[in-house]
Amino acid sequence: MNRCEWCGKNSSGYGMVVLTIKEDEPSQSICEDCYNRYMADILGVEDYKDYEKEATFTDCDGIEHRFQIRKKIHPTGICWEAVEFTGVDKIGYSFEVHQDFEEDSNYALKRLYKKIRKGLSQKFIKREVFQGHELISFKGNIVEGRIEWDDRYDDRTPKFIIDGQEYSLEEFGRIMMSCEGWNFRLEIIEPTE
Repeated sequence: MNRCEWCGKNSSGYGMVVLTIKEDEPSQSICEDCYNRYMADILGVEDYKDYEKEATFTDCDGIEHRFQIRKKIHPTGICWEAVEFTGVDKIGYSFEVHQDFEEDSNYALKRLYKKIRKGLSQKFIKREVFQGHELISFKGNIVEGRIEWDDRYDDRTPKFIIDGQEYSLEEFGRIMMSCEGWNFRLEIIEPTE
């Protein structure tokens, strides 16, 4: 657990912000609430707290996913994020949209909810049992997911979140072997796209 240096509230590492106000001063670790209050005061943003903090959506397999809705105020606009926590500091699905300051927050939230529904409407990984062995492969020729840091390793090894599930670099590599001999195209997309 991390403790906010401004309000003293304990928080998981997720949602903490490292803020440096002046170049010669040390950085401070603060909670998202203190950060938003600070940025709202600087930028003149009003009503930055008035929104539903949780939302539940159903995926294409009929499974419910509960998301924490977060709002982070930045100098370039507002980032809305929907995060599914599947365990202590474990994240399943995560979706983001960017809101300009002039845009209505309700419209930005509608865009976020639309993005969640679209993201949950399809699965990219297929699991089958063949002769007593589980085979994991891609459902089609396109796979969408998120790249994260895998804290099981000391180096900068990635893990992949696909269909809200974690896959290590090795697991993802084994899934890719179902396409051995094929060519591929890798496209990296900014989270709010």
